[in-house]
Amino acid sequence: MMDWSQLLSTARVDHKKSWTPQSSKDERSQWQRDHDRLIFSGAFRRLAVKTQVHPLSDNDHVHTRLSHSLEVASVGRSLGVRLGNWMHGEGLLSDQHAASSVGALVQAACIAHDIGNPPFGHAGERSIRHFFESHPQYLAGLSSGERADFVGFEGNAQGFRVITCLERHWFDGGMRLTAATLGAFVKYPFTADSAIGQIKRKHGVNQAELPLMRELATHLGLIEVMPDVWARHPLVYAVEAADDICYALIDLEDAVELGHLDYKEVSSLMKELLDRGARRNLYEQLLDDSEAKLELLRSASIDALVHEAEARFRSHYDAIVGGTFDEELLDWRLASAGEVIQRAKNLARERVYVDLTKQSYEGQSGRLLRGVLSHLIDGVEALAQAGGDVTHISSKARDAVTRLGKFRPRLNDTKYVRLMRVTDYVSAMTDRYLIRLVDDLTRLGYFDRDS
Repeated sequence: MMDWSQLLSTARVDHKKSWTPQSSKDERSQWQRDHDRLIFSGAFRRLAVKTQVHPLSDNDHVHTRLSHSLEVASVGRSLGVRLGNWMHGEGLLSDQHAASSVGALVQAACIAHDIGNPPFGHAGERSIRHFFESHPQYLAGLSSGERADFVGFEGNAQGFRVITCLERHWFDGGMRLTAATLGAFVKYPFTADSAIGQIKRKHGVNQAELPLMRELATHLGLIEVMPDVWARHPLVYAVEAADDICYALIDLEDAVELGHLDYKEVSSLMKELLDRGARRNLYEQLLDDSEAKLELLRSASIDALVHEAEARFRSHYDAIVGGTFDEELLDWRLASAGEVIQRAKNLARERVYVDLTKQSYEGQSGRLLRGVLSHLIDGVEALAQAGGDVTHISSKARDAVTRLGKFRPRLNDTKYVRLMRVTDYVSAMTDRYLIRLVDDLTRLGYFDRDS
Protein backbone atom coordinates (compact mmCIF):
# COMPACT_ATOMS: atom_id res chain seq x y z
CA MET A 1 0.00 0.00 0.00
CA MET A 2 1.17 3.53 -0.73
CA ASP A 3 1.53 5.76 2.31
CA TRP A 4 -0.12 9.19 2.50
CA SER A 5 2.72 10.53 4.65
CA GLN A 6 4.92 10.12 1.55
CA LEU A 7 2.28 10.79 -1.10
CA LEU A 8 1.56 14.25 0.37
CA SER A 9 5.21 15.32 0.51
CA THR A 10 5.76 19.07 0.27
CA ALA A 11 9.47 18.65 -0.53
CA ARG A 12 10.83 20.50 -3.55
CA VAL A 13 13.98 19.96 -5.59
CA ASP A 14 16.43 22.70 -4.58
CA HIS A 15 19.45 24.15 -6.37
CA LYS A 16 21.53 21.23 -5.09
CA LYS A 17 19.21 18.74 -6.82
CA SER A 18 17.99 17.32 -3.51
CA TRP A 19 14.42 16.98 -2.20
CA THR A 20 14.06 19.53 0.59
CA PRO A 21 10.99 19.67 2.90
CA GLN A 22 9.24 23.04 2.91
CA SER A 23 7.44 25.09 5.54
CA SER A 24 5.07 27.88 4.55
CA LYS A 25 6.48 31.37 5.02
CA ASP A 26 3.11 33.05 4.47
CA GLU A 27 -0.57 32.25 4.80
CA ARG A 28 -0.56 30.06 1.67
CA SER A 29 -0.13 26.31 1.84
CA GLN A 30 2.62 24.72 -0.23
CA TRP A 31 0.06 23.53 -2.76
CA GLN A 32 -1.47 26.98 -3.03
CA ARG A 33 2.06 28.20 -3.77
CA ASP A 34 2.32 25.57 -6.51
CA HIS A 35 -0.99 26.74 -7.96
CA ASP A 36 0.16 30.36 -7.98
CA ARG A 37 3.49 29.51 -9.65
CA LEU A 38 1.60 27.73 -12.39
CA ILE A 39 -1.00 30.48 -12.86
CA PHE A 40 1.70 33.14 -13.30
CA SER A 41 3.87 31.07 -15.65
CA GLY A 42 4.30 31.94 -19.30
CA ALA A 43 3.45 28.38 -20.31
CA PHE A 44 0.06 28.63 -18.61
CA ARG A 45 -0.65 32.08 -20.03
CA ARG A 46 -0.03 30.80 -23.57
CA LEU A 47 -2.89 28.32 -23.15
CA ALA A 48 -5.21 31.29 -23.80
CA VAL A 49 -4.31 31.00 -27.49
CA LYS A 50 -4.17 27.23 -27.79
CA THR A 51 -7.01 25.13 -29.14
CA GLN A 52 -9.33 23.23 -26.82
CA VAL A 53 -11.62 21.83 -29.53
CA HIS A 54 -12.41 24.62 -32.02
CA PRO A 55 -9.29 26.26 -33.54
CA LEU A 56 -9.16 30.05 -33.83
CA SER A 57 -12.89 30.43 -33.30
CA ASP A 58 -14.45 33.83 -33.97
CA ASN A 59 -16.86 33.17 -31.09
CA ASP A 60 -15.33 34.53 -27.88
CA HIS A 61 -17.51 32.27 -25.72
CA VAL A 62 -15.81 29.10 -26.95
CA HIS A 63 -13.30 27.50 -24.60
CA THR A 64 -9.53 27.67 -25.01
CA ARG A 65 -7.05 25.44 -23.21
CA LEU A 66 -6.70 28.13 -20.54
CA SER A 67 -10.40 28.48 -19.72
CA HIS A 68 -10.75 24.69 -19.81
CA SER A 69 -7.84 24.30 -17.38
CA LEU A 70 -9.33 26.84 -14.97
CA GLU A 71 -12.64 24.97 -14.95
CA VAL A 72 -10.96 21.59 -14.48
CA ALA A 73 -9.05 23.06 -11.52
CA SER A 74 -12.29 24.29 -9.96
CA VAL A 75 -13.94 20.89 -10.30
CA GLY A 76 -10.78 19.15 -9.09
CA ARG A 77 -10.63 21.30 -5.98
CA SER A 78 -14.21 20.38 -5.07
CA LEU A 79 -13.54 16.70 -5.60
CA GLY A 80 -10.27 16.91 -3.66
CA VAL A 81 -11.97 18.52 -0.67
CA ARG A 82 -14.63 15.79 -0.65
CA LEU A 83 -11.96 13.10 -0.76
CA GLY A 84 -10.02 14.88 2.00
CA ASN A 85 -13.11 15.00 4.22
CA TRP A 86 -13.74 11.31 3.68
CA MET A 87 -10.13 10.31 4.32
CA HIS A 88 -10.08 12.36 7.52
CA GLY A 89 -13.23 10.66 8.69
CA GLU A 90 -11.63 7.27 8.01
CA GLY A 91 -8.46 8.22 9.86
CA LEU A 92 -6.35 7.94 6.72
CA LEU A 93 -4.84 11.42 6.98
CA SER A 94 -2.95 13.05 9.82
CA ASP A 95 -4.20 16.28 11.39
CA GLN A 96 -1.39 18.02 9.52
CA HIS A 97 -3.40 17.82 6.31
CA ALA A 98 -6.82 19.48 6.23
CA ALA A 99 -9.42 18.48 3.66
CA SER A 100 -8.91 21.88 2.02
CA SER A 101 -5.22 21.02 1.58
CA VAL A 102 -6.10 17.95 -0.45
CA GLY A 103 -8.38 20.15 -2.54
CA ALA A 104 -5.54 22.64 -3.11
CA LEU A 105 -3.21 19.85 -4.18
CA VAL A 106 -5.68 18.46 -6.73
CA GLN A 107 -6.40 21.99 -7.94
CA ALA A 108 -2.69 22.64 -8.55
CA ALA A 109 -2.25 19.43 -10.53
CA CYS A 110 -5.40 20.19 -12.52
CA ILE A 111 -4.31 23.70 -13.45
CA ALA A 112 -1.18 22.19 -15.02
CA HIS A 113 -2.73 19.18 -16.72
CA ASP A 114 -2.66 20.64 -20.28
CA ILE A 115 0.42 22.85 -19.92
CA GLY A 116 2.45 20.75 -22.36
CA ASN A 117 -0.06 20.82 -25.22
CA PRO A 118 1.32 22.04 -28.57
CA PRO A 119 -0.49 24.50 -30.86
CA PHE A 120 -3.80 23.19 -32.19
CA GLY A 121 -4.12 20.69 -29.33
CA HIS A 122 -4.47 17.02 -30.17
CA ALA A 123 -4.24 17.78 -33.88
CA GLY A 124 -0.85 19.35 -33.17
CA GLU A 125 0.25 16.25 -31.29
CA ARG A 126 -0.71 14.06 -34.22
CA SER A 127 1.10 16.36 -36.65
CA ILE A 128 4.35 16.21 -34.69
CA ARG A 129 4.13 12.42 -34.49
CA HIS A 130 3.39 12.14 -38.21
CA PHE A 131 6.33 14.37 -39.07
CA PHE A 132 8.82 12.14 -37.28
CA GLU A 133 7.17 8.94 -38.51
CA SER A 134 7.44 10.14 -42.10
CA HIS A 135 10.98 11.56 -41.72
CA PRO A 136 12.93 8.73 -40.06
CA GLN A 137 16.21 10.21 -41.32
CA TYR A 138 15.97 12.86 -38.60
CA LEU A 139 15.98 10.13 -35.94
CA ALA A 140 18.92 8.13 -37.28
CA GLY A 141 21.35 7.17 -34.53
CA LEU A 142 18.88 7.55 -31.64
CA SER A 143 18.05 4.72 -29.25
CA SER A 144 14.65 3.04 -29.52
CA GLY A 145 13.48 4.86 -26.38
CA GLU A 146 14.61 8.23 -27.71
CA ARG A 147 12.93 7.64 -31.08
CA ALA A 148 9.72 6.70 -29.27
CA ASP A 149 9.60 10.14 -27.60
CA PHE A 150 9.26 11.75 -31.04
CA VAL A 151 7.16 9.31 -33.08
CA GLY A 152 4.88 9.09 -30.03
CA PHE A 153 5.06 12.79 -29.08
CA GLU A 154 2.73 13.28 -26.13
CA GLY A 155 1.53 16.51 -24.53
CA ASN A 156 1.40 14.83 -21.12
CA ALA A 157 5.13 14.03 -21.21
CA GLN A 158 5.89 17.48 -22.58
CA GLY A 159 3.92 18.97 -19.68
CA PHE A 160 6.11 17.13 -17.16
CA ARG A 161 9.14 18.52 -18.99
CA VAL A 162 7.71 22.06 -18.96
CA ILE A 163 7.09 22.16 -15.20
CA THR A 164 10.32 20.39 -14.23
CA CYS A 165 12.75 21.91 -16.77
CA LEU A 166 11.53 24.73 -19.01
CA GLU A 167 9.77 27.23 -16.72
CA ARG A 168 11.31 29.47 -14.07
CA HIS A 169 14.59 27.66 -13.22
CA TRP A 170 15.81 26.71 -16.72
CA PHE A 171 16.94 23.06 -16.60
CA ASP A 172 17.50 23.48 -12.87
CA GLY A 173 14.30 22.09 -11.38
CA GLY A 174 11.95 24.14 -13.53
CA MET A 175 9.12 25.50 -11.42
CA ARG A 176 10.32 23.45 -8.42
CA LEU A 177 6.84 22.29 -7.52
CA THR A 178 6.22 20.02 -4.55
CA ALA A 179 6.72 16.31 -4.98
CA ALA A 180 3.01 15.73 -4.26
CA THR A 181 1.89 18.08 -7.06
CA LEU A 182 4.32 16.49 -9.52
CA GLY A 183 3.06 13.04 -8.53
CA ALA A 184 -0.59 14.02 -8.93
CA PHE A 185 0.25 15.56 -12.33
CA VAL A 186 1.84 12.49 -13.95
CA LYS A 187 -1.13 10.71 -15.50
CA TYR A 188 1.04 8.11 -17.25
CA PRO A 189 4.07 7.34 -15.03
CA PHE A 190 6.09 5.52 -17.67
CA THR A 191 7.97 6.16 -20.92
CA ALA A 192 6.80 5.61 -24.49
CA ASP A 193 9.01 2.57 -25.04
CA SER A 194 7.94 0.76 -21.86
CA ALA A 195 5.70 -2.28 -22.24
CA ILE A 196 2.66 -0.43 -20.95
CA GLY A 197 3.50 2.70 -22.95
CA GLN A 198 3.40 0.69 -26.18
CA ILE A 199 0.01 -0.74 -25.20
CA LYS A 200 -1.64 2.53 -24.15
CA ARG A 201 -0.05 4.59 -26.94
CA LYS A 202 0.39 7.34 -24.37
CA HIS A 203 3.16 8.18 -21.94
CA GLY A 204 3.86 10.80 -19.32
CA VAL A 205 7.65 10.78 -19.13
CA ASN A 206 10.29 11.33 -21.81
CA GLN A 207 13.68 9.63 -21.71
CA ALA A 208 15.24 12.97 -20.74
CA GLU A 209 13.14 13.19 -17.55
CA LEU A 210 13.24 9.48 -16.64
CA PRO A 211 16.00 9.93 -13.99
CA LEU A 212 13.87 12.61 -12.30
CA MET A 213 10.79 10.37 -12.47
CA ARG A 214 12.73 7.60 -10.74
CA GLU A 215 13.71 9.99 -7.94
CA LEU A 216 10.16 11.31 -7.64
CA ALA A 217 8.65 7.82 -7.49
CA THR A 218 11.09 6.76 -4.79
CA HIS A 219 10.43 9.91 -2.77
CA LEU A 220 6.65 9.51 -2.96
CA GLY A 221 6.69 5.75 -2.45
CA LEU A 222 4.94 5.00 -5.75
CA ILE A 223 4.73 1.28 -6.42
CA GLU A 224 6.97 0.09 -9.25
CA VAL A 225 4.85 -2.50 -11.05
CA MET A 226 7.60 -3.32 -13.57
CA PRO A 227 10.96 -1.69 -14.39
CA ASP A 228 10.43 2.07 -14.84
CA VAL A 229 6.64 1.69 -14.74
CA TRP A 230 4.90 2.93 -11.61
CA ALA A 231 1.39 2.83 -10.23
CA ARG A 232 -0.29 6.21 -10.34
CA HIS A 233 -0.34 8.61 -7.43
CA PRO A 234 -3.88 8.10 -6.03
CA LEU A 235 -4.88 11.72 -6.64
CA VAL A 236 -4.17 11.37 -10.36
CA TYR A 237 -7.58 9.69 -10.52
CA ALA A 238 -9.20 12.84 -9.14
CA VAL A 239 -7.39 15.02 -11.71
CA GLU A 240 -8.43 12.68 -14.51
CA ALA A 241 -12.06 12.65 -13.34
CA ALA A 242 -12.19 16.46 -13.18
CA ASP A 243 -10.85 16.65 -16.75
CA ASP A 244 -13.33 14.03 -17.96
CA ILE A 245 -16.25 15.86 -16.35
CA CYS A 246 -15.35 19.19 -17.92
CA TYR A 247 -14.54 18.20 -21.44
CA ALA A 248 -17.41 15.72 -21.74
CA LEU A 249 -19.99 18.33 -20.75
CA ILE A 250 -18.43 21.60 -21.86
CA ASP A 251 -17.46 20.41 -25.34
CA LEU A 252 -21.20 19.87 -25.84
CA GLU A 253 -22.02 23.29 -24.41
CA ASP A 254 -19.58 24.87 -26.89
CA ALA A 255 -21.21 22.86 -29.67
CA VAL A 256 -24.60 24.39 -28.80
CA GLU A 257 -23.00 27.84 -28.78
CA LEU A 258 -21.62 27.23 -32.29
CA GLY A 259 -24.82 25.63 -33.61
CA HIS A 260 -23.42 22.13 -34.15
CA LEU A 261 -25.87 20.67 -31.62
CA ASP A 262 -29.22 21.94 -30.40
CA TYR A 263 -30.22 22.66 -26.83
CA LYS A 264 -32.74 19.84 -26.54
CA GLU A 265 -30.38 16.97 -27.37
CA VAL A 266 -27.67 18.23 -25.03
CA SER A 267 -30.03 19.11 -22.20
CA SER A 268 -31.70 15.69 -22.39
CA LEU A 269 -28.32 14.06 -21.86
CA MET A 270 -27.54 16.24 -18.85
CA LYS A 271 -31.01 15.65 -17.35
CA GLU A 272 -30.18 11.97 -17.13
CA LEU A 273 -27.46 12.82 -14.65
CA LEU A 274 -29.85 14.92 -12.56
CA ASP A 275 -32.47 12.20 -12.55
CA ARG A 276 -29.96 10.14 -10.58
CA GLY A 277 -29.66 12.78 -7.85
CA ALA A 278 -31.61 15.19 -5.69
CA ARG A 279 -31.32 18.25 -7.97
CA ARG A 280 -33.70 16.99 -10.66
CA ASN A 281 -35.87 19.44 -12.62
CA LEU A 282 -34.15 22.58 -11.31
CA TYR A 283 -33.93 23.77 -14.91
CA GLU A 284 -37.70 24.25 -14.96
CA GLN A 285 -37.29 27.31 -12.73
CA LEU A 286 -35.74 29.19 -15.65
CA LEU A 287 -38.82 29.19 -17.89
CA ASP A 288 -37.84 29.62 -21.56
CA ASP A 289 -34.27 30.89 -21.17
CA SER A 290 -32.47 27.98 -22.83
CA GLU A 291 -28.99 29.48 -22.33
CA ALA A 292 -29.54 29.94 -18.60
CA LYS A 293 -31.15 26.50 -18.40
CA LEU A 294 -28.12 24.90 -19.99
CA GLU A 295 -25.79 26.69 -17.56
CA LEU A 296 -27.80 25.44 -14.59
CA LEU A 297 -28.00 21.94 -16.02
CA ARG A 298 -24.24 21.91 -16.55
CA SER A 299 -23.63 23.11 -13.00
CA ALA A 300 -25.93 20.50 -11.49
CA SER A 301 -24.49 17.78 -13.76
CA ILE A 302 -20.96 18.60 -12.65
CA ASP A 303 -22.07 18.38 -9.03
CA ALA A 304 -23.66 14.97 -9.66
CA LEU A 305 -20.52 13.69 -11.38
CA VAL A 306 -18.25 14.94 -8.58
CA HIS A 307 -20.37 12.95 -6.12
CA GLU A 308 -20.13 9.92 -8.41
CA ALA A 309 -16.33 10.23 -8.72
CA GLU A 310 -16.01 10.50 -4.94
CA ALA A 311 -18.13 7.37 -4.50
CA ARG A 312 -15.99 5.45 -7.02
CA PHE A 313 -12.77 6.53 -5.28
CA ARG A 314 -14.11 5.34 -1.96
CA SER A 315 -15.34 2.04 -3.40
CA HIS A 316 -12.01 1.27 -5.05
CA TYR A 317 -9.77 2.88 -2.44
CA ASP A 318 -7.81 -0.26 -1.51
CA ALA A 319 -7.02 -1.04 -5.15
CA ILE A 320 -6.07 2.60 -5.82
CA VAL A 321 -3.56 2.89 -2.98
CA GLY A 322 -2.44 -0.67 -3.61
CA GLY A 323 -1.48 0.20 -7.17
CA THR A 324 -3.77 -2.37 -8.80
CA PHE A 325 -6.62 -0.11 -9.98
CA ASP A 326 -6.36 0.37 -13.74
CA GLU A 327 -9.55 2.17 -14.77
CA GLU A 328 -10.96 5.68 -14.73
CA LEU A 329 -13.19 6.71 -11.81
CA LEU A 330 -15.96 7.54 -14.29
CA ASP A 331 -15.39 4.56 -16.57
CA TRP A 332 -18.81 3.49 -17.87
CA ARG A 333 -18.11 -0.07 -16.69
CA LEU A 334 -17.72 1.10 -13.08
CA ALA A 335 -19.88 4.17 -12.59
CA SER A 336 -23.59 4.52 -13.37
CA ALA A 337 -22.95 8.08 -14.60
CA GLY A 338 -19.99 6.87 -16.64
CA GLU A 339 -22.34 5.58 -19.32
CA VAL A 340 -23.72 9.10 -19.76
CA ILE A 341 -20.18 10.48 -19.95
CA GLN A 342 -19.36 7.93 -22.63
CA ARG A 343 -22.43 8.91 -24.66
CA ALA A 344 -21.47 12.57 -24.35
CA LYS A 345 -18.00 11.77 -25.72
CA ASN A 346 -19.48 9.74 -28.56
CA LEU A 347 -21.87 12.57 -29.45
CA ALA A 348 -18.94 14.99 -29.61
CA ARG A 349 -16.95 12.62 -31.83
CA GLU A 350 -19.86 12.05 -34.21
CA ARG A 351 -21.25 15.59 -34.44
CA VAL A 352 -18.62 18.08 -33.22
CA TYR A 353 -15.13 16.84 -34.02
CA VAL A 354 -16.12 16.26 -37.65
CA ASP A 355 -16.95 19.94 -38.21
CA LEU A 356 -15.50 20.92 -41.61
CA THR A 357 -14.13 24.26 -40.40
CA LYS A 358 -12.38 22.54 -37.51
CA GLN A 359 -10.97 19.86 -39.82
CA SER A 360 -9.77 22.49 -42.30
CA TYR A 361 -7.84 24.35 -39.59
CA GLU A 362 -6.39 21.10 -38.27
CA GLY A 363 -5.30 20.03 -41.75
CA GLN A 364 -3.67 23.41 -42.28
CA SER A 365 -1.97 23.26 -38.88
CA GLY A 366 -0.48 19.89 -39.73
CA ARG A 367 1.21 21.27 -42.86
CA LEU A 368 2.45 24.32 -40.96
CA LEU A 369 3.89 22.32 -38.07
CA ARG A 370 5.63 19.84 -40.33
CA GLY A 371 7.17 22.65 -42.39
CA VAL A 372 8.37 24.55 -39.33
CA LEU A 373 9.85 21.40 -37.77
CA SER A 374 11.77 20.63 -40.95
CA HIS A 375 13.11 24.20 -41.15
CA LEU A 376 14.26 24.27 -37.54
CA ILE A 377 15.78 20.78 -37.45
CA ASP A 378 17.68 21.36 -40.70
CA GLY A 379 19.13 24.53 -39.21
CA VAL A 380 20.10 22.90 -35.93
CA GLU A 381 21.75 19.94 -37.65
CA ALA A 382 23.62 22.23 -40.04
CA LEU A 383 24.99 24.15 -37.06
CA ALA A 384 26.06 20.93 -35.36
CA GLN A 385 27.90 19.78 -38.50
CA ALA A 386 29.63 23.16 -38.66
CA GLY A 387 30.90 22.71 -35.11
CA GLY A 388 28.73 25.54 -33.83
CA ASP A 389 30.18 28.16 -36.19
CA VAL A 390 27.25 30.16 -37.60
CA THR A 391 29.47 31.70 -40.27
CA HIS A 392 29.72 28.30 -41.95
CA ILE A 393 26.00 27.68 -42.41
CA SER A 394 23.46 29.05 -44.87
CA SER A 395 21.29 32.09 -44.21
CA LYS A 396 18.29 29.78 -44.02
CA ALA A 397 19.96 27.67 -41.33
CA ARG A 398 21.00 30.82 -39.45
CA ASP A 399 17.38 31.98 -39.52
CA ALA A 400 16.29 28.71 -37.90
CA VAL A 401 18.97 28.83 -35.20
CA THR A 402 18.28 32.49 -34.42
CA ARG A 403 14.56 31.89 -34.02
CA LEU A 404 15.16 29.20 -31.40
CA GLY A 405 16.55 31.81 -29.01
CA LYS A 406 17.10 30.28 -25.59
CA PHE A 407 16.03 26.90 -26.99
CA ARG A 408 19.11 26.85 -29.22
CA PRO A 409 21.12 23.68 -28.52
CA ARG A 410 24.56 23.91 -26.97
CA LEU A 411 27.70 22.87 -28.81
CA ASN A 412 28.13 19.48 -27.13
CA ASP A 413 24.46 18.47 -27.03
CA THR A 414 23.59 15.04 -28.41
CA LYS A 415 21.26 14.66 -31.37
CA TYR A 416 18.46 13.61 -29.01
CA VAL A 417 18.88 16.77 -26.95
CA ARG A 418 18.98 18.93 -30.08
CA LEU A 419 15.71 17.46 -31.31
CA MET A 420 14.14 17.87 -27.87
CA ARG A 421 15.07 21.56 -27.88
CA VAL A 422 13.32 21.98 -31.23
CA THR A 423 10.15 20.24 -30.07
CA ASP A 424 10.29 22.29 -26.83
CA TYR A 425 10.21 25.45 -28.93
CA VAL A 426 7.51 24.26 -31.31
CA SER A 427 5.21 22.85 -28.64
CA ALA A 428 5.43 26.14 -26.71
CA MET A 429 3.96 28.04 -29.66
CA THR A 430 0.40 29.30 -29.64
CA ASP A 431 -1.92 28.74 -32.60
CA ARG A 432 -1.54 32.33 -33.79
CA TYR A 433 2.22 32.45 -33.27
CA LEU A 434 2.64 29.39 -35.51
CA ILE A 435 0.65 31.08 -38.27
CA ARG A 436 2.63 34.34 -37.91
CA LEU A 437 5.90 32.41 -38.00
CA VAL A 438 4.90 30.64 -41.22
CA ASP A 439 3.85 33.96 -42.76
CA ASP A 440 7.31 35.33 -41.95
CA LEU A 441 9.13 32.27 -43.29
CA THR A 442 7.02 32.40 -46.48
CA ARG A 443 7.90 36.07 -47.00
CA LEU A 444 11.60 35.21 -46.67
CA GLY A 445 11.28 32.34 -49.14
CA TYR A 446 12.05 29.68 -46.51
CA PHE A 447 8.60 28.08 -46.54
CA ASP A 448 6.37 26.83 -49.35
CA ARG A 449 2.73 26.75 -48.25
CA ASP A 450 1.82 24.58 -51.23
CA SER A 451 4.34 21.83 -50.48
